[in-house]
Amino acid sequence: RGLSVEAEVTPEGVKVLGCSMLMKMIATIFVTIPRMVVACILLYLGCRWLAATPDFNNLILNCLALSFVLDLNSLLYRTIMPRRDQVDAAKTCVQKNEVLEPSLLNYTIDLVWLVLAVLWSVLYVTHLQGVLTGYNWDISTHCEPWLEQQARPR
Repeated sequence: RGLSVEAEVTPEGVKVLGCSMLMKMIATIFVTIPRMVVACILLYLGCRWLAATPDFNNLILNCLALSFVLDLNSLLYRTIMPRRDQVDAAKTCVQKNEVLEPSLLNYTIDLVWLVLAVLWSVLYVTHLQGVLTGYNWDISTHCEPWLEQQARPR
């Protein structure tokens, strides 16, 4: 009861066998939910930032910068956490109660993630993006005068 964690010390490290419901709730509230919120915010802002990129060179640089932001937590962990704590964390494993055998459900979950990624892309481009206001899938009619002006000899 309470904040209990059942663990077993082995020569390879520490094996967590289980934890109380209160400990699971605290981990969910203070770790899982904030990480999901940050991931959703980064998803939206990253899409907006990349959609606002004016040319291909800047797109590559912005992708690199976004990758840095996404990897920042592991970079901070490797540089700020003491080496001993990193070793202890690497040697700690959680015992899983079930072994997932290949099944239709496992493949269906992957398919659901694929569908969600495609739906997000379509939803963002059609409704959520605010970078290209009035975007109607074809900007050639709006860009033709500018392109003709740029193509004229000076």
